[in-house]
Amino acid sequence: MNSLHERHDKLIRATDLDALSCRYNMNIKSYLNPSDEYIEDLMKSYSAYLQFCTGYTSLSSSRSLKSLFQDRKLPIINRGTYLRTRAISDVVDEFVKEFKSCQIISLGSGSDTRAFTILEKSPHVIYHEIDFDETAKIKKLAIMKNSKLRTLLGVQDEIAPEIHSKESFAAYDPDLHYNNYHLHGIDLREVNSGTVLKGFNAKLPTIVLSECVLCYLSPEEYSSTIKYWTSLGDNLTGILIYEPMSLRDSFGETMNQNLQGRGLNLQTFDKYPDLESRLEFLKSECKLTKLRMTSLSDIGGYSKKKRTGESWISAKDLQRINALEFVDEIEEIRLLLEHYCLCYGEFRSLEKAPSFEGVDRWSWQIQDQ
Repeated sequence: MNSLHERHDKLIRATDLDALSCRYNMNIKSYLNPSDEYIEDLMKSYSAYLQFCTGYTSLSSSRSLKSLFQDRKLPIINRGTYLRTRAISDVVDEFVKEFKSCQIISLGSGSDTRAFTILEKSPHVIYHEIDFDETAKIKKLAIMKNSKLRTLLGVQDEIAPEIHSKESFAAYDPDLHYNNYHLHGIDLREVNSGTVLKGFNAKLPTIVLSECVLCYLSPEEYSSTIKYWTSLGDNLTGILIYEPMSLRDSFGETMNQNLQGRGLNLQTFDKYPDLESRLEFLKSECKLTKLRMTSLSDIGGYSKKKRTGESWISAKDLQRINALEFVDEIEEIRLLLEHYCLCYGEFRSLEKAPSFEGVDRWSWQIQDQ
């Protein structure tokens, strides 16, 4: 019998499968150009090893995967997945372009494949991925069974073991440390001043990514986690956060009810319901500067608010994705996307540390300091 804590963590881990299925559907619809060649590897790894994770059996894992990957997503979901993926990747790519030798830390990275595409283009970047022990194991096994990824990451002296039971899966080491790639099996809630992050370079400009991750923490954990990761280095540390917000309207209330119906309680969803409240929190409590915030609706060009910078998605690319799937419910997609935010802030440990100037390339609804 699983404990209440284990059942809750299983529900949080399951959200990574949701995200993977959304990226898979977006990918097969050709939203990404070029397409993501690594999504299939993560799907295969989940198919092989999810059954050995806490709270799963062979039957329950098979049912979960079938329900997620056989159903096709609505065009509105594919559009939203593309916009969030594109916006986050654009900011990260700009950060890498500006600083060249830098570091990326992806919190709750799960099945995300962004690390592989970035390291293909920028081998001078140090990339850290952090997630639950079992989730990290599934990703590590996917890497071990892909010859291209093994070569890319420099994995030479380790082979994928034969895992056929919960016992052998539990005994498998989730960590992977080669060259400039580091995979850590760490529970973010257990990170403290005594935690040693192998491969971390405190001298490099660093950007921390949280894509629908911190929102599953309590308000206290949410705050302490941001403070910990942004003050870890001796240089610039930026943080990019993508997650839902309630706006305290009827649509947000329905979102919250749906999440709670799945056993998920986003405690900061309504505590910081809009961009303004998030600005105040990140500025006053987390002591971050150069705060930039916008909604996914604005990123997609659906917002009616006046722009002050470059559009996130070019007219040419909008024409391309509009040709893939027709989305005629403009008000519906605008309402949905308004409830998701992208927030950037930074902490400069030293006065002489640089600031990320490229973040102002795009239009943000809020710009502070």
